[in-house]
Amino acid sequence: MAAQKEDRRIRRTKRLLRQALAEIMNEKEFKDITVKEITDRADLNRGTFYFHYTDTYDLREKIEDELVHDFEELISSYQPTQENYSAKSVVEQAVSFVEEQKFLVRTLFQRSSDSGLQAKFTKVIEDAVIRIRAQMRINENAQNRPYHCRFISYGIIGCMNLWLQGVDGMTGEGLVDELDEMINCFLKE
Repeated sequence: MAAQKEDRRIRRTKRLLRQALAEIMNEKEFKDITVKEITDRADLNRGTFYFHYTDTYDLREKIEDELVHDFEELISSYQPTQENYSAKSVVEQAVSFVEEQKFLVRTLFQRSSDSGLQAKFTKVIEDAVIRIRAQMRINENAQNRPYHCRFISYGIIGCMNLWLQGVDGMTGEGLVDELDEMINCFLKE
């Protein structure tokens, strides 16, 4: 029972640190953020921070790695067949995953470097598209395959990023429908 309490406290601590980092990243450049600012915002002491992370870069990297790992597990569960190639269920799961952590994901998408979360999510989708197209034996010129897969993955992430910005009022359900329609057009080729 004590281990469950400790796990819950650790999860709470990490959640507070993640939230604090995201809030501060919306206020200033990441390179200018200090551990003290993060711990003050999270109302934790610096020793607690250093128990889990070495510095602000380590915190951001571990947050991104955890999000990417969870996103990758979700995406890899999609196993289309020639008879049922609809991506709607996995798109719903992906949008729900992002929506649950919308503030954090939006911040990391917009405030990270080119090798940040957006690039990592794009790579996960690109790898999945390559796998899926091979599974479905979609006929395409081998020379064109990387271009098709890159186009699809960047398109999906671009649409998610636009949705995260909330400029057009698109709902999560609306995004799911739009992405499903576009993805299925490519899978039918």
